[in-house]
Amino acid sequence: MPSPVPISIVQFWAFAASGLLFFLFLIRAASRRTAESGSKRDRRSQLGIFVQGLGFPLAGFGLVRPTLAPLSAAGLAGTAAVLLLMGGAIALFASSSGALGRNWSLVARTRSDHQLVRSGPYARVRHPIYLGMLFFLLALAVALGHWLQLVVAVPVFLAGTAIRTRTEDALLEQSFGDEFRAYRKSTPALFPKL
Repeated sequence: MPSPVPISIVQFWAFAASGLLFFLFLIRAASRRTAESGSKRDRRSQLGIFVQGLGFPLAGFGLVRPTLAPLSAAGLAGTAAVLLLMGGAIALFASSSGALGRNWSLVARTRSDHQLVRSGPYARVRHPIYLGMLFFLLALAVALGHWLQLVVAVPVFLAGTAIRTRTEDALLEQSFGDEFRAYRKSTPALFPKL
């Protein structure tokens, strides 16, 4: 395990506080779900969830060295990086789950009354929640000083993301046909066009 980069205790607590806020939005999204009838599920997305999830302990496991002075240049830069990344993660998750409404689900599925959402963050990327999760993963590594661990954690996370996006795209193509194919052609999966 590589030696962690020194961090400031403020950047650690900035991550902890914003991480709590992220999970509150997650709980809110889960609580807005309604009973489903006639939904189609694809359990392969659970494999994607598992592989994505492996990226987080790979980025976060290990020693932490909170030895930087909070007002030092490095301490301020680390705190700013954590706040920017977590701000992006929270904004993407909150706006994406809000745009999806009752279509949001942890496991890939479509409802009998499912709608193809192309507004909000979905106008720029097809899977903005996963981009938000990537920001969360990066913020975790920055907050703990585990930059080098991202060499393994990011590819693992992206492999799980690929499983989930392929599964979700296949379900949406089954449900929406040409409308989804046109959306897929014009809108990137994870990283917006600049």
